[in-house]
Amino acid sequence: MVSIEVKLQIDNERGWMQVKRRIVDIMANIDNQNLDNLLLTEDEERELTEQISMERIKNRAMNHIQEEETIVLKNRKVKKYKASIVIAAAMIMILSTTAFASQYMDSLKQFFGPSASIAEDERSPIQGKDTVSGVSMIVEEGVYVGNSGYLVVSFTKEDGKPFPVGASIPGLELKAEHDVSYMVAQQLVDDNKKLVGVFEMDAMNDLEGLKARITADRITAADATQAVDGPWDVQFTISAGKERELNLNQAIHEGEEALSLSTIHVSSIGVAIEGKRTDGKLDKLPEYTPEVKVTAVDGSVTRLHASSTSTTESGFQWLYNLDSKNNLVFLGDLDIKSISIDGNVTELK
Repeated sequence: MVSIEVKLQIDNERGWMQVKRRIVDIMANIDNQNLDNLLLTEDEERELTEQISMERIKNRAMNHIQEEETIVLKNRKVKKYKASIVIAAAMIMILSTTAFASQYMDSLKQFFGPSASIAEDERSPIQGKDTVSGVSMIVEEGVYVGNSGYLVVSFTKEDGKPFPVGASIPGLELKAEHDVSYMVAQQLVDDNKKLVGVFEMDAMNDLEGLKARITADRITAADATQAVDGPWDVQFTISAGKERELNLNQAIHEGEEALSLSTIHVSSIGVAIEGKRTDGKLDKLPEYTPEVKVTAVDGSVTRLHASSTSTTESGFQWLYNLDSKNNLVFLGDLDIKSISIDGNVTELK
């Protein structure tokens, strides 16, 4: 059995940087350690991997920040607030030698980090696949709340070899039968053996039943010296997973803005609130965003900040899924009791 003990003594900023460097070094070399004597039963292996979800975050285990995002906006009114996607992993035991390890590789957790907790019944598997030039593109799944959500796509080589450092897809696109605004971010994970793309969407209409396709042109290295030519193309129909939807009857008057809120959606990826303007300015998105708090059954309170305000068929939608530092917040681990909007409480339980 491999035993690793790290004693963290953080006295100042320099000490903290040394600790981070030490953790990264250990994680980078964990595969080189002797795992031959790691003898576990299948039940023990399954229990361990279910608990850690097999996040194989190694060389960038601490403080890796997704710095670049490709932003694609359709002809719709959408206000996006910048989110910093922070991936931070502590000591993760990687059972890469187990026969079933790949079953528990979670691309969303690989991409966003261990905090990306999403209830299983909210996931909508797609598993559309296209293989070209020895590379498979798999549209894995979607997770949604209201008219917003994430679509996850991954690229792997059939021979299992890694992609070159800094590999990316310059033409990774989402096309749909109705207006969908989106941003797409890409990241190499699993020792560069998987290239993951995550589409963050805001749609005009309900996503259920929406026909869509994801296309990619080619995969290029950071220095453009290596490339794999496509194109890849997967078509699919969105089937939204489980979420909680409640009716609202709340009016907001803030400055010159008058708003009426009608629906609230709650899922692991945030809280979506639908409404419309009642001040006659139907062609404008509201500038105001109310204070939203999530209260759990245990009494803990989480304040959420808006990441977008977007146009819908009937008015507008606010999406709340950021903390005070603009980091993404996932609610899958919370047993939510109620949601408050500017102090007006809606009970979920």
